Amino acid sequence: MNGSIQWLGFAGMSLVVVAYVPQIVHLVRARCTGGVSTWAYLVWSVSGALLLAYAITARDPVFISLQAYQLVATTSIYLFSKRHQGEPCNVHCGTSQSHRTETVAMERMRG
Repeated sequence: MNGSIQWLGFAGMSLVVVAYVPQIVHLVRARCTGGVSTWAYLVWSVSGALLLAYAITARDPVFISLQAYQLVATTSIYLFSKRHQGEPCNVHCGTSQSHRTETVAMERMRG
């Protein structure tokens, strides 16, 4: 690949990193799954693994770096969201702690 344009790929990759960080930090700190689709992140994790395998065979350093990070980020979001499923924070729930506890209990009963 032409090294003079490779920086464009790494610049794009850094934007992907910046985009995932707030979601992961909020999910870990607040244990909040409000608005997180576990199914979508599972599919993105599987697609990330497949695309990473392709990127490795293509020997494209930008694509390898991007897919490796994306696989770690999407898998992390999936695992944390499964762990804390049905636990929205007050920001996403907009209610008091007691109402939140009731909401979480109801979500868990639904399965």
